[in-house]
Amino acid sequence: MKRTAKFLYQNPFLLFALFVFVVYLPVFLPFFHLKNDLLTQNLPTRFVISESLYSGYFPWWNPYIHYGIPQYGDMNNGFWNPFMWLIAKTVGYSIYSITWEEMFYLLLGGWGMYKLIKEFFYKETALLIGLSYLCCGYAVGHLQHFIWITGLAFFPYVLLFFIRTHKNSVLKNFIGAGICTFFFISSTHPGLIIGAAYFFLFAVIFIYLFRHSVTKTLYSKKFWLINVLMLGIATLSCIVVIVSNLDVVQHISRGNKVSLEQTLLNPTTLQSYLSVLFPLAVHKTSFFNTDISMRNVYGGMALIFGLLLYFKNIDRKIVIYSFLPLLFFILLASGGWFKTIAWQIIPFTGYVRMNGEFTYFVMLILFLFAAAGLNPVFKQEPYESLFVKPARTLLFLYFFAALAALISIFITRSSFIYSVNENTGKAFIKYFFEKLSFTDLLFVQSIISLLTIWVVKKFRFSFYALVFIFCLNLVITTWLCLPYTGLGMKSKKEIQQVISSTPKGILKQDLTPVNQTQFIPLEDKNELMLLSSYSKKIGHPAQEDYPVQLQSSKDYFNDSSVMRFINKQAWIFLSSDTIINAQTNFSDTAIQIIESGPGHIRCSINNTGFRYLVLLQNDYPYWKVMINKNNVTHFTAFKTFITIPVANGKNYISLSFEPILIKRALWLNCFVFIICLLVLGSAKWRNKKIFK
Repeated sequence: MKRTAKFLYQNPFLLFALFVFVVYLPVFLPFFHLKNDLLTQNLPTRFVISESLYSGYFPWWNPYIHYGIPQYGDMNNGFWNPFMWLIAKTVGYSIYSITWEEMFYLLLGGWGMYKLIKEFFYKETALLIGLSYLCCGYAVGHLQHFIWITGLAFFPYVLLFFIRTHKNSVLKNFIGAGICTFFFISSTHPGLIIGAAYFFLFAVIFIYLFRHSVTKTLYSKKFWLINVLMLGIATLSCIVVIVSNLDVVQHISRGNKVSLEQTLLNPTTLQSYLSVLFPLAVHKTSFFNTDISMRNVYGGMALIFGLLLYFKNIDRKIVIYSFLPLLFFILLASGGWFKTIAWQIIPFTGYVRMNGEFTYFVMLILFLFAAAGLNPVFKQEPYESLFVKPARTLLFLYFFAALAALISIFITRSSFIYSVNENTGKAFIKYFFEKLSFTDLLFVQSIISLLTIWVVKKFRFSFYALVFIFCLNLVITTWLCLPYTGLGMKSKKEIQQVISSTPKGILKQDLTPVNQTQFIPLEDKNELMLLSSYSKKIGHPAQEDYPVQLQSSKDYFNDSSVMRFINKQAWIFLSSDTIINAQTNFSDTAIQIIESGPGHIRCSINNTGFRYLVLLQNDYPYWKVMINKNNVTHFTAFKTFITIPVANGKNYISLSFEPILIKRALWLNCFVFIICLLVLGSAKWRNKKIFK
């Protein structure tokens, strides 16, 4: 056992990989699937990308969501994430591949936090914090919010190279900062990017204020020039993402600030921070007054011990300043009066609807505090003695919490034990977690924590044993939290059978009315959404629930009379006029589809008296139309759809989506990365000092 522990200590990446597998074992098992937004929003968009690539189409355009959106501007999708493209082009997207992808991001995030903490502190501290980070409450609570997990994965590397560049301003560190920034910005949600900007503002001020003491290794005479150059390289590295977002933001319905009412949605309320000590208990009762996924900010016993030691032993001035960004993000994430003020005066924060997203930076700051608090412990021998006082305090706390919960269980008789039924298997698991009460969970959590701390206090273990005990606590807590926010009860096989019920690839779509379109069969309509994407069918008789939508498409769905008319038409049809009582035709004798794919449609029409051809795709810039190999102009009709004047007789029509500006930005971005790789390949240039 000791030899195994020593081997893992000497090979920490293997330790992290093993821990991810163990702590998220229920996710890996075939009996359950990741649920909610990941399944209803993130998987279908990636599924369309992989199906498009399989059929030979570059997926600039997604024709299935709200009658088409430019996929590169989907800020809920992470379109430019290189890992997404690797999966889409190889194995393709399924419930299995997206599960493994998310687990990979958690591993990547934990390893990144380990490398970040190790930049300042001992390896022992870095191991404890890194392992805690990859299964913290933010990660477990937001497994459904896929592009929040990607932010958790890549941001530690952005911060790592920010630190390294200030410690040593060689070219490779600047390039590393730029590349990591690209991975972060290309894969995560804009809310985390906005939060990151404010985090770095606090970080720069902190380094400057304490440049003569704790941050003197990060400060030089060229401090401001280093930051400006780093920002410039990061911007160049992300040029295609920036251009894509600027291109689409003027057209989408969320291109402006959300309403004041919306800006207060889904916070991490102040009472939710009870989960730092009792993560299980917050999953029951309405006291926490927010969505269940937003409540958990647990960080494990290493975080709790580290915070107690930090606030006790660290210099008061540092504690006071470092508390300011913590308070800023706590209040920003909590909604309420502070977010109301922020919506009005703090730039860009009014664009974020899910306030709990900002809780990531609360967790990050708490982990940095905990690392600073734990690190002095490993400076001396025996280090275990420094755990005694915090352990004694926590023992009293958890003992009285367990006692109070037990008394409440007997008095109120609301516990699970008073309503046990005879269900077995998965049905019993579902029933069990549904029936557990707040006091049940408080008691269970208190007992788990009580035993963990008692073992730490009672026995003077080696560091290896300490890590094992803390990790065991994380495993048990994570397994018990996952059923609430991470896992659905159906098996992966059941979900995948529904997703893969249509033929592989993009096929030509029949000309049937929108309200008669056949989608994949679905028993539970809340289990999967975006059925148009999974079915690969243009047109849905009602508006689907997806946050990215063109303003013109929103106007269409708000006009019920136009919707009723369009629902009676096929996805491409001939029309005598652009009014809702016009005569239409979409018969096989009038329209023959030659090719239909994402952003590419070719057809021949035999027109006898109709004036227009209407394609049920949003008329976004970059659509190019050719009739009989000649470029022609088109216009928008029925609120949002591409409409083409056509002459009588036989016509061959081609429509294609060609985002020239985005393609040029992509080539520029590729050129920047090629230069970066050439520099990194040269020992002379990559180690060149920029500022001496």
